[in-house]
Amino acid sequence: MSVNNYTEAMNYEMLIRNAFNCQRGTRNGADLCYMKNVMTMENGETFAKNLGSYEKQFEKVKIYISKALLKLTKTKQYSKEVVFFNNLIEKLDYSSSTNSLMEIVNIALEKVIELKPK
Repeated sequence: MSVNNYTEAMNYEMLIRNAFNCQRGTRNGADLCYMKNVMTMENGETFAKNLGSYEKQFEKVKIYISKALLKLTKTKQYSKEVVFFNNLIEKLDYSSSTNSLMEIVNIALEKVIELKPK
C-alpha cells in the first residue's frame, strides 16, 4: 500500500471522528483501515479478503461516509451548511470508485475544518 493511500484513508477517519465526535475505533467506521482496505482491493491487491468482497466493503464505507455527512447536517456548528452537506450526500450516491469517495471526503473535511470553532 502506498503512503498516499494511507494519508487519504486518514482523511476519511478524521471526517468520521469529527462528525461523530468520537475516538478512533470500529464504531461508526472511525478507523482508516476501512478505507485503506477498499483502496488496496480496488488496486487489485487482496489485502483483506476475509472481510468480504470489494463491493461489500465499498458499500460499507459509502454508508459510513453518508452517515457522517448526515450527522454533520444535524450538528449545531455545521447545521448552517445543510445544503452543502446534502449535496455531498447526493454526489456520494453516484460514486463508484474510491477516488470519487475521497473527493467527497476531502471536500467535507475542508468544510468541517473551516467551520470548527477555534
